[in-house]
Amino acid sequence: MSHEWVSLAQPLFEGMPRAAPHGDVRIWVDEHPTGLRDCAPTVARITHLEMAAHVGTHVDAANHFVAGGRTIDQYGIDHFSGPGVVLDVRRKGVVPLTAAELEEARPMVRQGDAVLLWFGYAERFSDQDYVDHPYLTPDAADWLLERGARLVGVDTVTPDMPGGHRPPGFDFPVHMRLLTPDVLIIENLGPGIAQLAGRRVDIAAAPFPIEGGDASPIAPVARVTD
Repeated sequence: MSHEWVSLAQPLFEGMPRAAPHGDVRIWVDEHPTGLRDCAPTVARITHLEMAAHVGTHVDAANHFVAGGRTIDQYGIDHFSGPGVVLDVRRKGVVPLTAAELEEARPMVRQGDAVLLWFGYAERFSDQDYVDHPYLTPDAADWLLERGARLVGVDTVTPDMPGGHRPPGFDFPVHMRLLTPDVLIIENLGPGIAQLAGRRVDIAAAPFPIEGGDASPIAPVARVTD
């Protein structure tokens, strides 16, 4: 039996949630006259986007945090497609997800999986409390590495502790643990993830090959395979 592809992207719009260093999102349309058709003027419409690569649904490359790490254009397409699993780890608030919880989650993570974590925050994308979200503990990141995860995706701003709750000297332990061995991170997954919770999937999440880029916007899709 075939399964339909499900979009895992959030929409792009001005005022969308983002971390302060990412700046504002600007979207505008120019209209250029092209001539006449049936005695009426015709125009070509051209949409412009001005945004950081880390806004909305996107994937981080290693050099986002790792000095000398690979840039987004240095990964083969196979890094962003293939088998995976969507884990239902819903919780509310600034609550950690631990290695012990991942050990109990099902389906089990297999070597080479893309592991997508549904915290239940994709649906809160436009809510004021979206930025006060759950996060992974360092031991949870270590657990994912030990199980051979290829990609890790979250439906939150970051897999690390959210910005307003970090202690002095915070060093982004989850980003550092995952990106150093090229386990790339997808952030701000969209509400379609709810349709796939608790299932094995195929995922495709190709980035733009931005030369020297530390991230890229993506419009990932996935479908159930089990």
